[in-house]
Amino acid sequence: MIKGILKKLAAAAFLLAAVCMLGHKTEAHAEEVVSGERSLGGLSLYLNLYYDASGDNSSAGLFAEPVQIPENVAIAKVNDYLNIRTGAGTEFSVVGFLPKNGMCTVLESSDGWARIKSGKLTGYVSTDYLYTGEEGYDRAYRLATLKATVKANNVNFRSEPDTTTKENILTQVSNGEELVVINECVVAKDDPTTLWVKVYCDDMEGYVAKDFVSVAYDWDKAVSMTEVLDGDSNVGMSSIRVSIIKEAKKHLGLRYVWGGNSLKTGADCSGFCLAVYREVGINTKNLPRTSYDLAASKEGRTVKLSEAQPGDMVFYGTTSGHVNHVALYMGNGQIIHEAGRAYGCKISNVDYRHMIKIKNFLD
Repeated sequence: MIKGILKKLAAAAFLLAAVCMLGHKTEAHAEEVVSGERSLGGLSLYLNLYYDASGDNSSAGLFAEPVQIPENVAIAKVNDYLNIRTGAGTEFSVVGFLPKNGMCTVLESSDGWARIKSGKLTGYVSTDYLYTGEEGYDRAYRLATLKATVKANNVNFRSEPDTTTKENILTQVSNGEELVVINECVVAKDDPTTLWVKVYCDDMEGYVAKDFVSVAYDWDKAVSMTEVLDGDSNVGMSSIRVSIIKEAKKHLGLRYVWGGNSLKTGADCSGFCLAVYREVGINTKNLPRTSYDLAASKEGRTVKLSEAQPGDMVFYGTTSGHVNHVALYMGNGQIIHEAGRAYGCKISNVDYRHMIKIKNFLD
């Protein structure tokens, strides 16, 4: 009896893997819609057997490939971020940064400096701030995170794996955004026509259609340091705005704490924005505490993205217009924000999900 169930589960896993592989070959040109779904045909019998045997409708773990650790891997040994420079020395300019526990590969090293590559960025870092060798490998293995990268535009992020209604759409996520995976492959019992991935988006749990994401193990990588991130050389930017970005940047990796407002022990999205303001001397007494109330407040003024300046607050929410998240605009199309328990404080593109409005509370 047990052998029979195991054989059936193996068959179900094989067929599910085949379907997911087909999904990776699909060109995604639009957001997930009912008309674009693909039937799984005779797979439903095996899924029912799987449900009966496991008592669960999740098939997480059936499709994950082993973690592939790059050669000469290294992990950032810092509490916040590690500067990446154009040359081997502190006299060279900063071109980007590697966040705490960020991964890179060492291309060459000499005299205490390593030339590294992380993501799309190549530059030099001090070897004093890298875990390398066996320790780097072990840390890379432990830090590998299964992520779903959006490969279509404006993909629906839903509270349930169900396309029969629009009521469960929490927000829309844009192309290139990485979402931490909770369950890699989910099939809804009442809708075996679409495979789903259960993921975090900020601090929300929800589902995206598997056709519109690619799933693989990955690490936090380097982020390009544009001039606006450095702050000092920005002609025309007020000193308070420079201070806001510098202060916010210090706390990359700060853990997310719901209801928190501390730059030491953790904060939620609005708590982080307000705490950064206070840290640089801005009085926040008249500003509401939550993202929803900040967006609705008579304080500040709404501005267009083309008018936004570093230090302004960017608000996100549902496609129906309900605000549930806020970030600090950094300039050059980037934000810094407390992005939930799975992420902590990170930098994202300003259009990474459905944007509601931008407000200037500074002048």
